[in-house]
Amino acid sequence: MDDEVKVSVIVCTRNRVSYLQQCFSSIAAQKCSMPFEVVVIDNGSTDETQTVIRQWCEKDPRFRSAREDRLGLSQAKNAGVQLARGRLLVFTDDDVIVETNWIETYCDFFSRKRDDLVVAGGLIVPIPHDLGDWPSWFVEPALADLALLDYQAERMLTKMEWVWGGNMAIPAYLFDQFGLWDVTVGRRGDERGTFEDTEFQDRVRNAGGTVWFCPGAILHHRVDRQTITPRRVLSTAYARGRNESLRKSLLTWGNIDAAPKQNLIKCLTNLAASFILWTLWTIAFRLVVSRNCFRRAHHTAWSCGRWLGNLDAGRGSTPSYQTIARVIFLMRGLVLRLAPEAPK
Repeated sequence: MDDEVKVSVIVCTRNRVSYLQQCFSSIAAQKCSMPFEVVVIDNGSTDETQTVIRQWCEKDPRFRSAREDRLGLSQAKNAGVQLARGRLLVFTDDDVIVETNWIETYCDFFSRKRDDLVVAGGLIVPIPHDLGDWPSWFVEPALADLALLDYQAERMLTKMEWVWGGNMAIPAYLFDQFGLWDVTVGRRGDERGTFEDTEFQDRVRNAGGTVWFCPGAILHHRVDRQTITPRRVLSTAYARGRNESLRKSLLTWGNIDAAPKQNLIKCLTNLAASFILWTLWTIAFRLVVSRNCFRRAHHTAWSCGRWLGNLDAGRGSTPSYQTIARVIFLMRGLVLRLAPEAPK
C-alpha cells in the first residue's frame, strides 16, 4: 500500500462532528487515476469526532488518522505532513465538500510542473452551513463577500494574491526544503489567529517559487447562515471595493502614497453619486425585499468603496483626505443602519 500511494489528502478537524460525514463522503467519492489516502488529524476534539473517524478508517482502508492534542491548525497540519505517504499533499478543512475531480485536477496540474517550486490552490465556493438554499434576496455577485476565492483562470498569482489553506496542494519535498507550517501562526482552537497558509506561500516565493491557481480544483465551503445578512454583506462589499482599489495601486506603485493622485473633483463626484444611489437602493430594499433591489444596493456599496480607494491614492496622509475619510466613515455607518440585519 505504501508504494502505491501517490497523493495524501490531509484533513484537520476539531469539534465539527456534524460536518464530517459529508466531507469524508465527498473525498471518498473522488474520481482519480492516482492512488490516494486520506489522513485525518483530530486536533483535540471533545465531541464524537473520534468515533466518526474510527468508523471511516474501519470501512475505508484509504483513511488513516492520528490525534494531535497541541491546539493549533499548524500543529495539526504538521502532524498530517509527518504521517502522510504521498508525494503530493492536498490540504483541506472539515467544513467543506469537494467536487469529484478535485484530486485529479491537482494531479494533472503538478504533472506539468515537475521539480518546480510550486504551491497551488483551487476554487472555494461558499455555501450555507446547513446546505440549504440561499436567502431569497441573495444574488450571485455577493458570493465575493462570503469568502469566495476565484481568480478565474489557471495562472501564476501575483505577490498580492494568495490561495487559501482549505484548498491547497503542495509537493511533499517542499516541506523538506522549506520546513513545516509555522506553529506560531494559524488558528488555535476557537481563536482565529493569523494565516499560516499565506506565510508558507511567502516563504516559497521568497526562494524564487511560485503560487498558482487551479480553477478546476473546486470545493464548497460552509458559511454560517447567521452571518448571511444584508447589512453584513453590504458592509463587506464596501470594504472589498476599497481594498481592490488600494491593492491595484500597491501592485502598480508599491506604495499607496507613491501612486499619482486622481482627479479630486471626479473622485468626489462619483463617490457622492455612489453614496446617494447606495442609500436609495438600500431604502428600497428595506421597503421591498427583492433580489433586484439588493443587487443594486450591493453594487453601489462596492462602488462607494472603490471610489474612496481611488481618492486615497497619493492622498492618504494629507489632512484634507483624513477629514473626507472621517465624513465618509460616518456616512457609511448611516447607510448600513438602513440595511436590515435580517430582512422581513
